Amino acid sequence: MERIFKWQYLAHTFRQMVFCLTFLLLCGISIGNAAVEVGFIYLGDKGPFTSPALDFAKKVFKTKQLAKADLKSNTFKEFGVIWWHEGDTDPGELSPAEIGAFMDYAESGGAVLLTGWAIRHATNFGLEKAVARQFGPVPADGIAVGITVLKETLELGLTEGLKTVDKKEPQVDDRIQVNSTGYPKSGDYYDKIWTEFITLANAWGPPANDWGDRIAAFGYWEAGAGKVFNMNWRLPNYHKNNEDIEQLEKLTENVINWLASESEYAEVSAGGKLPIVWGRLKDSH
Repeated sequence: MERIFKWQYLAHTFRQMVFCLTFLLLCGISIGNAAVEVGFIYLGDKGPFTSPALDFAKKVFKTKQLAKADLKSNTFKEFGVIWWHEGDTDPGELSPAEIGAFMDYAESGGAVLLTGWAIRHATNFGLEKAVARQFGPVPADGIAVGITVLKETLELGLTEGLKTVDKKEPQVDDRIQVNSTGYPKSGDYYDKIWTEFITLANAWGPPANDWGDRIAAFGYWEAGAGKVFNMNWRLPNYHKNNEDIEQLEKLTENVINWLASESEYAEVSAGGKLPIVWGRLKDSH
């Protein structure tokens, strides 16, 4: 009798698994694009380097612009990804409470994307001891730059939908151009002065032509259970002058989708139904 109950239980469990898998296959599962809730922050000027980034975020994701008064941990936790972009000006310092809000969100499993001059706050967050150098903005200088693909870039799906400078599918060591000219208010931790940063793509472009990992195109810091991602240097140029804007936007989309898949606060939607907290789904395995 015990054996019969055991087989009945296993059969019931199997039927549930088949139903769930069939449902997901029929309905599809989406953790990207409009399903990703993004909190977008800029604290400086909304100029020609910042405004297009916000427009892109609103077009591709479920994005809400956050003001300085919204820099609170509980507010951040309503979003799968917090994207802070400063492309035009230096917004000034954060208060200890504001720094604490970012770090509580990240360390509890959230995902933060820093682009433009927002990257300098990685030092203020305590993720790096070194201080980032700053430069820009420059609307046009005729210099094209991009990333050199690493194994990790491919493995994480960050090159999906992108083409190399030779118009081919990206492979390790290939180059992908994401900016045709100029650069935003930005910076970098030049010459490998970082100590905790995990590089996911190298940078290339004049005058050195191949910077290797002296600059690092992008990557992240681990912050407790979460991640603080950094896209720096000349790369995050959402200005209308950038003829490679579609490549940059696709790269940004890939980065945000990956960060959402890592975030405890991102939701998964199956065919637009049954929202599930992604962190709980991961914890169920």
